Amino acid sequence: MAQHLAKIHGTEEDRINCPFYLKIGACRHGERCSRIHHRPAFSQTILIKHIYRHPVREAELRALAEGRDTSNTRALEMSIDEKKAQEDFFQFFENMFMELGKFGRIECLAVCDNLGDHMLGHLYCKFEDEEEAADALNVMNGRYYDGKKMEVEFSPVTNFAEARCRDYSESTCARGGFCNFMHIKPVPMPLIRSLEEDVEYERRKEEDRRRRQRRKHSHRDRDHRSSRRERKRSRRDRDRSYSSSRSRSRSRDRSSSRSESPRRDGKE
Repeated sequence: MAQHLAKIHGTEEDRINCPFYLKIGACRHGERCSRIHHRPAFSQTILIKHIYRHPVREAELRALAEGRDTSNTRALEMSIDEKKAQEDFFQFFENMFMELGKFGRIECLAVCDNLGDHMLGHLYCKFEDEEEAADALNVMNGRYYDGKKMEVEFSPVTNFAEARCRDYSESTCARGGFCNFMHIKPVPMPLIRSLEEDVEYERRKEEDRRRRQRRKHSHRDRDHRSSRRERKRSRRDRDRSYSSSRSRSRSRDRSSSRSESPRRDGKE
């Protein structure tokens, strides 16, 4: 029985655990799902929810504000300036990579191109180890980016090959933006390599700054200790000089007392 449960864990046959949440870290049923969503206490991967401004959703919001029809997704897509949208995405990706790279080595940074509410604008970042992911979560959660408050949580996703939609990369996904597997926005490898180099340079620069700061504090502490020793030595010298002076003074007083001792009556 135990072997059977282990075999079906995270599959469609598993009637207890939600396979979509385990694979993708998101489920279209949300809290209403009949299966359990196991939220990890620790993970190499963090999820920043709904942080990317998807151009189709932004076009939809503009159409709503102007009282235009929003039911035709294709028409909304046609209204988007593709060049600007791509430039905006690369800028977003660069900003996130540089900021998250401060916490450790990034193994994968994935931005969802999905339009479903449960995956819209999601950004996943997988670090080399769990401690780096925990540091990123603690610092980034609750901060603001582009007017949005960041909601950050640990994600069960560690294998993005299983989480991604294979048809999307070939432009053959029949479900479009509403697919329940990740449509990971493509990023040119030269850009990723360039960002990795920039992050490494910034990390070394920060380490050098901290090293100089530690040396500065160390020199200051040594100077302070040296100054304190000098003050103590000076006080000891003063005390020794004072003690010697008092001793000589007492000696003179005793000598003077003996020389001026009273004569006996009738004798010189």
